Amino acid sequence: MKYIIPLFAVALFVSACGSGKSAGPVHYGQNMILDRGDEEEYELVIIDNGFDRWFAMHRKPVNFYSPQYYASMNRQYAAAWNEKVVTQGHRPNSPFQQQINYDPGIDYGLEVNYKLYYYFKYIEDVYGRFL
Repeated sequence: MKYIIPLFAVALFVSACGSGKSAGPVHYGQNMILDRGDEEEYELVIIDNGFDRWFAMHRKPVNFYSPQYYASMNRQYAAAWNEKVVTQGHRPNSPFQQQINYDPGIDYGLEVNYKLYYYFKYIEDVYGRFL
């Protein structure tokens, strides 16, 4: 039963160092937690039993694509994901239960965009293309 993989596993964390106040955590459904501070450093934590192994086998070097490519693709994937939430979110084994609020105005950095891109590719590999 590969479809019972815990998919509500994406958590987005921010560590902030600085003298200003943090805005506090903002919850985006069960998929992401965004904690913004003055100095924005994002870390993407994916808690999915199969992702790490899949990622190790399928990823390309981080600089294989440009940062703009990763950001552009993630905008498209997030939009397609959110469309699936509307059309398939009520299905019990669907990974598309909660929307992903990917803000194109925020620079998440190369590492986060790289890992998020490959998480979307992982979902496509396990559940089929959605973009």
